[in-house]
Amino acid sequence: MAKNIRFIDNLKVGAYAITDEGTLTIDSNINNYVLTATGNSNIQGEALLQFDGTNLGIGGPSNGARFEINDNTSRDLVLIKASNNQGIKIDNTGILSVIKFSSLPTAVAGGIAYTSNNFYVGL
Repeated sequence: MAKNIRFIDNLKVGAYAITDEGTLTIDSNINNYVLTATGNSNIQGEALLQFDGTNLGIGGPSNGARFEINDNTSRDLVLIKASNNQGIKIDNTGILSVIKFSSLPTAVAGGIAYTSNNFYVGL
């Protein structure tokens, strides 16, 4: 069993030296699982968040892509937005959407924007 474990918990970031083999409990299989802790002696391996040193998978392991999201719920898969609530999302069916702008932003080469039923591409 490891004697020095590094992880982030809700209290601090750091190294924890284990002096007694019986004082640390790791719940569930942890191979490639991201570990979480509550600040006590239990560490949980998160099966739905896995990193194998190269690939990151949310919702399960990544099966080839460097970053993969697997989900069987009705929630959106990705939502990226700025403080002004403008951005992009990928919904649970895989459709990529540009979040509607209230007014047309300054054009940027290669940029895209959607506002008032118009779709703009910066050239």
